[in-house]
Amino acid sequence: MEKLIVSDRECNSRYIAYIAGILSGRNAGGTEVQIAFGEGRVTLSAEAESLGELKNLAADKIAEVLCIGYKYDLLSRHIRPAGLGRQEREILLAAIIAADYAEDFRYIRARLRDVSVHTVDGFYLFRLQSLREKWKGVAACVPASFDGKQLAGFMEYLLGGSRRKIFLKGKDVYDCRCCRLRRAALIEGGKSEMNTFREIVLSGAGKIECLSALSAPQEDFLRRYYAGRVGFFTPKNSFSG
Repeated sequence: MEKLIVSDRECNSRYIAYIAGILSGRNAGGTEVQIAFGEGRVTLSAEAESLGELKNLAADKIAEVLCIGYKYDLLSRHIRPAGLGRQEREILLAAIIAADYAEDFRYIRARLRDVSVHTVDGFYLFRLQSLREKWKGVAACVPASFDGKQLAGFMEYLLGGSRRKIFLKGKDVYDCRCCRLRRAALIEGGKSEMNTFREIVLSGAGKIECLSALSAPQEDFLRRYYAGRVGFFTPKNSFSG
């Protein structure tokens, strides 16, 4: 029998719930994914004759938890520049995460290879010291005074020549395969009014197609940071999803 175990501190139960939700949704083999609480920890477990790609998918999602959820927690403690409102600060944090996301993901994923028992917080503390120091160094480079004009410039740098396209429908964000993006759920449980904006920034996309009418805050956000990169809604370009 093969086993898969992933655990974290109980205060990080949203991370385990995120991993469990993805595994359950893509578990074609029907293996039961269970969550248990005890001794201040939350544990995901699965057991079967063959877990196949479920282990690889779990490792992918753990890497996402670390380079989005854990990184956000670290950055939010160190980056509090004067000159930015709450919304602008959250956009800045998401942009910093997105800037190095692919590199961080590869680094973490390589260290998770062939592991069946994952203690997420322990792995973070004892196996990712150098990555944590890198993140702290990035945070230290953010000026104590950072204004909206500088944020707009950083967003332009982040977008660069990205050709990646995403789709916005209501509050939901989809990739080019029409799969809903949910990585912003790793920040504040995805329940913040900032969730949609974070999802867009985290995607690293350089082009956005709007498939429904925009709210005033959405339109303001897109015009401010994605000017010239947005296809605005017309009834003929909508899809059901």
